[in-house]
Amino acid sequence: MTVETAESHALLGALDRFKAAPPDVARYDTDTATAARALRAAPEQVARLAVEGLPHLVDSEHGPLFDYDDLMNVGMFCGTGQTVPELGLRFLMRFAASPRASWFAPRDWEVGVHPSRTAGGEGAEAPGADDGRPAVTVRVPDLTAPGVELLSGGPFDEPLRTSGYEAAVRLTGTEQTVRDPRIHEVWAEVVEALASRRVIYQTVPEPLRADHHRAWELGIADCVVASRLLADRLRAAGLEATARRGYLLGLFGSDHAWCDVVEDGVHKSLDPVFAFVATVGDERGVAESPEFAAACFGSRFNRLLPCRTDSAEPLVYFDGEPAPYWAMVGVGARPRRTA
Repeated sequence: MTVETAESHALLGALDRFKAAPPDVARYDTDTATAARALRAAPEQVARLAVEGLPHLVDSEHGPLFDYDDLMNVGMFCGTGQTVPELGLRFLMRFAASPRASWFAPRDWEVGVHPSRTAGGEGAEAPGADDGRPAVTVRVPDLTAPGVELLSGGPFDEPLRTSGYEAAVRLTGTEQTVRDPRIHEVWAEVVEALASRRVIYQTVPEPLRADHHRAWELGIADCVVASRLLADRLRAAGLEATARRGYLLGLFGSDHAWCDVVEDGVHKSLDPVFAFVATVGDERGVAESPEFAAACFGSRFNRLLPCRTDSAEPLVYFDGEPAPYWAMVGVGARPRRTA
């Protein structure tokens, strides 16, 4: 079997491992060349995905057009270890293998939020970016959240800001536990559904994230869906809880969501997807870490920058509508340099 054939087999094998975006929320606007870059595959291999059943539309000029979220799921489930989503998850989660103390100690970050306005990765501030391209609005850091200190940048007086921004922040984590049996019960239900594969952890289109109960009933969830569902169930149990959303900082920035619950007047973080990923370990290219999975139940990490949202709303908007997944290409982060 040639290398190319092996890669094609891996990509095709992913089609049975996730659920394609429902037609009413899918956006078929990603061409073969962009798909090939994201999947680190040849254009003919991407074309084969269309032949074998990956939903698409055929454009007379551009050929098959795919939903970008579907392509991210092909990449996540193909197992080559080389696709953009596989590499992204691996790099972002490397900190889970670091010493425990490094998850919580104060850490200074330089953050740049300049979302891409094209699936090819062209930045919002690129020359000519205003020629028929969408106006960008982004959510700003939540400076009232525990463990968040602004070092430079801003001001961030309003929850939304036109275009992008740059800032330096200090994030301080904290190690905490949860005692309330109601929280334990709801947490166990959500994490077990992911671990047992009754609900598939995969990329979910933003319109379906907004209808998180429908997504869960369809048997799919990502961090936004799981966090919103967890918050709903905790509130139903009589607790104060909300879904939070912001950026997971590392070699680059990634949209991430988690849940905040109040116990004895203290805000505690619950991250069901982090816990799930750390539990399944090498299946997704991430080192298994029961210790880290346990820390996701109450502790706050120094790589999560919360933004100003009421219930994990989208972080980036194009012309007032939630931006596609690929807009996150324009989010960057790195440890702050000191003189």
